[in-house]
Amino acid sequence: MKKTILSVLTASFLCFGCCCIVTGQAPVAQSDQITDDGSQEIIQDDGSATGKFEPVTVDPSASSDVTLQFPVSMASKSVSIAAPDGGALSTNSVTIDTNGNIAFSFQVSDQPGVHRVIVIDPNADEDSPHIVGVVQFEVPSPAN
Repeated sequence: MKKTILSVLTASFLCFGCCCIVTGQAPVAQSDQITDDGSQEIIQDDGSATGKFEPVTVDPSASSDVTLQFPVSMASKSVSIAAPDGGALSTNSVTIDTNGNIAFSFQVSDQPGVHRVIVIDPNADEDSPHIVGVVQFEVPSPAN
């Protein structure tokens, strides 16, 4: 009887323990703050468990300052930044600071649509995500 209870407890611990490890916090961006470059008004201050943030609507050719917060465990890690949908970035790579932050500027194009900015960990191992942040800017279609 004692052996059966011990086996059940051990199996339960292994099962639930593994679940906790697997669902642990992923090394992705946890929050963003986007500021309009002209007015210095905060236009988005959001959190995310996945590293992907809701689109923020901006005018054509608008410039914004972006700050992303990562887990402090990612401090000193170099990441790449890309704008696959067009627009201009202030930098293509940055190192996460000791507080877990990165900062860069982005200017959307004058074309309507969603402009994504992707933060990539080029040195991620096979168990970690390579894309660690996605910020989205939406330029509305012109009114007719």
